[in-house]
Amino acid sequence: MSFEEAKKLSLEVEWKTTPCPSGEVCWCRIIEPAENITDDDGNEIYIASSGAIPKDYAEHIVKLHNEFIKYKKSDKS
Repeated sequence: MSFEEAKKLSLEVEWKTTPCPSGEVCWCRIIEPAENITDDDGNEIYIASSGAIPKDYAEHIVKLHNEFIKYKKSDKS
């Protein structure tokens, strides 16, 4: 899929936080799709890279995003 298609898909799936390369003790978290998404060029899609968002904020953003995704799915049924 193209980068634009991968980016659009990343907004429609659940996200997760993962530690940056510095590990669990680091202040930041990476936000990425729960399931790996790559474009045609093999680039992985990330919502926020390491060093961009503090851990507490990242976890809160992911929680709100995932609740919204679940709400949208239940609203369609």
